[in-house]
Amino acid sequence: MNPQELLYEAAKIIDQRGQGYGGIENNFQLAADLATLRIGRDFHPYEIAIILACVKNARAFNSPAHQDSHVDAVNYELFAATFADDYAASRQQVQYKTRHNLKPARSTKLTVIDDKPSDSAVVGESA
Repeated sequence: MNPQELLYEAAKIIDQRGQGYGGIENNFQLAADLATLRIGRDFHPYEIAIILACVKNARAFNSPAHQDSHVDAVNYELFAATFADDYAASRQQVQYKTRHNLKPARSTKLTVIDDKPSDSAVVGESA
């Protein structure tokens, strides 16, 4: 796809998601409010959009030919741009850590449980 086709695809996705999830402003404000509750510091919709763009960038880096990640990243960057003026006007100085001050992220290995019934099981029947 060329850039114009990708932008057209991005616009279609915004319209589709808007119909399913509601307005961008309300959706990102809710995400910011939830992040604020979970993390313990105030978040702005601008920051949420930037973080989501980073997630899409990471996915695109792992699967460069997967166009959906690129298109979604463009949309998140555009959402961030719509919130940028409000963010610049209202933000409190957040002290971001530089890379050399950060500890590497560690994750717990998750075990996937196969919860499909066996061939001998009958759905709805108790043992």
